[in-house]
Amino acid sequence: MRRRRLSFDERAYIDVVPLVDTLLAVFLFLAVLAFQSPITLLAVKLPLAKEGERKETSKVFTVQVLKNGDYLVEGQKKSLEEIVQVLKDKKPERLVIQADEETLHKFVVQLIDTAKAQEVQEVLIATRKRL
Repeated sequence: MRRRRLSFDERAYIDVVPLVDTLLAVFLFLAVLAFQSPITLLAVKLPLAKEGERKETSKVFTVQVLKNGDYLVEGQKKSLEEIVQVLKDKKPERLVIQADEETLHKFVVQLIDTAKAQEVQEVLIATRKRL
């Protein structure tokens, strides 16, 4: 049996233009989504709670407290003195404390005292809802 050679028009080929266009659209979508996302990743593991309520986020200042007692504000380590200065500048109505479940109590209390000294109206402690 003899094989016949395929002409140029009969050969199978893959057109990569639609593939490139599709991948470009997907990358563009992911880039827009990444830069528009208001979600901040937590560096702490929040404790679980059975009860809790949601609060609106206007004039809210969030501080994360790590296991070792370090404070994070917008992803950057800050000392209590630096947090005092930020509270003086921003004058938030609420402070949300996102403390790791293994954080020592004294670090959270120091932050609460600092916030109350700067006349923050509400101090809230963030938790994860237990299902």
